[in-house]
Amino acid sequence: MSKNIYLKTFLFVLMAWTFQPVFAEKVSIKLSFNTNNIQRGDLFTSTESFNTLWQDWKNSKGGSLNGGFDPISYGYNYELELRIPIFSGFALNLGGSRLKSTGEGTIDFVQTGGIQTETHFLKNDILVYPFKIGFSYMFRLPFFSNLSIGIGGGRLIIFSKYETSERYELDFLESEEGFNYWYERSNSYKSEALGLYASATLEYELFKFIAVVLEAEQKWAKIDGFKGPSSYNNFDGIDENNKASLYFYESDQWDLGNHYSILMGHKDRPDSEDIRNIRQGELNFSGYSFKVGIRFIF
Repeated sequence: MSKNIYLKTFLFVLMAWTFQPVFAEKVSIKLSFNTNNIQRGDLFTSTESFNTLWQDWKNSKGGSLNGGFDPISYGYNYELELRIPIFSGFALNLGGSRLKSTGEGTIDFVQTGGIQTETHFLKNDILVYPFKIGFSYMFRLPFFSNLSIGIGGGRLIIFSKYETSERYELDFLESEEGFNYWYERSNSYKSEALGLYASATLEYELFKFIAVVLEAEQKWAKIDGFKGPSSYNNFDGIDENNKASLYFYESDQWDLGNHYSILMGHKDRPDSEDIRNIRQGELNFSGYSFKVGIRFIF
């Protein structure tokens, strides 16, 4: 037997001894507290674009502007995960969580001289249910019998609901009679998608049936194909109820010399000279999270 084979055998035995799998693993349930850092997507871009649009509108018309639209922000959530051992150290993982966020705001604009006043209210609600199906492998560290490290990964099945409501009102006071223009719009969309996740885990067994878990996880998940009921009514007596699809595009319909990013529902695909780069609207749930949890071992 050559020296090369002896060396490989020695390294294999050394690794097998150093990283011993967690033997006699039992079914366990983990409850974790997660802090999230999710990437910006179409909704964030559209909200920021509306804020920029109103600033440009004020600079063009003159006057005062107050308020703004708050972007969606994902802070923390809780997750429940079931780990079912298949063989020593290797297990099937089934988990689920709930992620919710609301962003809203109101902008008030008064043109110089008070001739024209405008109010724009916008609210966005997102509710997400990510479910995980994957596998993990745990290694017990030498000299620290209660400490284990592990890796995992698998599929995400994501169900998402996105609701938005909007109201705009314009009062024009140039004549004695004045003029009041307003509209209201609301939409409720649903969609689902598949994604991927990968994780690294550090686990310390406090007692025979309880362990503390620290985990870092990366998710890759984007959702499009949003559809749902839409309603629109305005000052002129128009009252419409349709089924809309969510689109993302850039528009210069305000004649300010710039194209602004818009995420909006339409019954039919928008087609206009002042619209460009149109595609399906997409919500992005990719990003990383850090977790602190407790595992209950049965």
